[in-house]
This record gives sequence, structure tokens and C-alpha cells, in this order.
Amino acid sequence: MHQLRYFQVIAQTKNYNQAAHLLHVSQPALTKAIHKLEEELGIPLFNRIGRSIDISIYGEKFLSYVEESLQLLDRGVQEIQSMKDPLQGTIRLAFLQTIGTTILPGILRRFKECYPDVQFDLQQCNSQRALELVENNEVDLCLVTNFSRSFGESNWVPIKMEQLYGYCSINHPLSREKSISIQALRDEPFIGYKDHLLMQKQVMKWCRDAGFTPNIVFQGTEVPTIAGLISANLGIGILPYYSGLEALPVHRFEISDIDCVREVGLAWKADTTLSASAQLFIEFTSSNYE
Repeated sequence: MHQLRYFQVIAQTKNYNQAAHLLHVSQPALTKAIHKLEEELGIPLFNRIGRSIDISIYGEKFLSYVEESLQLLDRGVQEIQSMKDPLQGTIRLAFLQTIGTTILPGILRRFKECYPDVQFDLQQCNSQRALELVENNEVDLCLVTNFSRSFGESNWVPIKMEQLYGYCSINHPLSREKSISIQALRDEPFIGYKDHLLMQKQVMKWCRDAGFTPNIVFQGTEVPTIAGLISANLGIGILPYYSGLEALPVHRFEISDIDCVREVGLAWKADTTLSASAQLFIEFTSSNYE
């Protein structure tokens, strides 16, 4: 890096004495560094005419790459430094859509009131994608459910036990009921999530534990789509509440004979080094939602 910075300044000043003064190094040391760089590259970077110098055609071409590389390295240094400062960093956070309309806004508001200069890079996605983003280090944290029990004390902060409900169309015979057993749903057509999603796996488990396999007639990836199909009286479903459901012609009922809840919390990749800001967010969330 020193050689590249020396080359950049000499190319700008076209004078070894001036470059040495700007770089706070001796002229012999500067000359030696440039000669070594030229030997490594196998080309002359400068044309020397008497006591004056000018950049060569090779040096002119090389300079554009050097300047771009040094700018990128400077940005990297700045970002690394910001990662060390918990009050100035950026937190990359993935979250589920339903959580984004219920739990997440309150958490972010309270955190920003305490730490206004911390920034967030938010990504809304399904649970499976959120876990992939964490595993691939594309996000620092994810706000998800722990149906899979894949998180432990070292990489999980529980926030809330969230109630799940049965939903049907307002034109469905069950729309008169406030509480229904899951056994009473065994003959109903179900509208659910895609099979790979954690929510669908949990619903299937509840049904199998009750002694039946649900008749899945439609599957989706997002709650609004599933709720829309339910409102058209195409089937019933088990969903978390989210802001916006009340605008649809659906009826909500409790499921009486199972513990129909999901644990929502903050998760991150085990055995990984988090930025200072992400660690601050974990500590804040842990202390405020015990």
C-alpha cells in the first residue's frame, strides 16, 4: 500500500522532492520504493528526463487502477472503523413480513430513541430466506420465529410469544364460532404456506399430532396472499395476526385444544463476530424484552 500511495503522489506532483515532503518520507526512501515497484511490475512507471520526470504510458494506465483500489481500501478502512463504534454503525437485519407490521416498528422506534445515529439495512423475506441470509453472512441478525428450535442461548434472544389464530371467510359456517378445536378442522380444506417454510411445518405437526393430515388446497409464501384466498372462501388457515387482516372479509377464531403460539426472537449466526452496533442491538433487545 505504501508503494501504491507513493506512486500516486509522485504521479500527481511529478516531483520527488515535493512528493517526499507531502508523504513525510525521505527522497531516497521514496526513490527506492518506486524502483522496487517498477521491478515487480517489469515496466517503467515514469520517464526521467534530466531532473524532471513524467508519467509513462504504462504508469498512466496503472494510475487509474491504483486510484480506484486505494479509494476502495480507504472505504474499507472507514467501514471497519465504524464497525468498532457501536453508536455509528449499520445493522443489517432480515425480518418476516408479519413481524414487520407488528413487533419490529416498536423495537426500532425505541432503539433509535436511544441510539439515533445507528443505521439499519432492512430486508423483508420469509423465514427460510432469513436463515440463509444469516448463514451466508449477508445480514447480521434476523427477526424470526424459533419453530425449528435451531437457535440456542448463544445466538437467540426471545422477544415475544405470539398468538396464532384460525381464519375463515365471513361466509363460512365457522364464522359464528369464537373458539374451535383443531379436531373440528380435520375435514376442512386448508390454505397454507409452502412446504419448506417453518410455519407450514408447524401447522402440519399440530394437525398430525391431532391425528389427521390436513387437506391442503392452496399454498402461498406470504400472509396477505393466504388471507386473500381465505377471504374468498376457498379454505381455512392458521395465521399470525398482522396489521391489514382486519380490512379483509375474514373471521378470526381461537384454536382451543393446542398451544397455538409461536416464539418470536432475534437470531444470528453461531460462533461469528458481530459488529459493535449489532451487538449493541442484541443487548438492547435482550434487556428490554425479558
